[in-house]
Amino acid sequence: MLVKNNLQNTRESKGLTQKEVADALCISKDSLSRYERGIQDPRLDIAIKLSQFYEVTMEQLYKI
Repeated sequence: MLVKNNLQNTRESKGLTQKEVADALCISKDSLSRYERGIQDPRLDIAIKLSQFYEVTMEQLYKI
């Protein structure tokens, strides 16, 4: 499970909006919002894209 707020903190530290990230990854802003709030975990392919986009490891996104 994703660490709650980890995605949001990472995004904000890069100075990006939800719309910018969602557009870059071809996902909806609503989906990204659900991931950031811990309501839903992204599919593995999306988690990998998020990791690559934010230039962080999967371990940094997930509580392992």
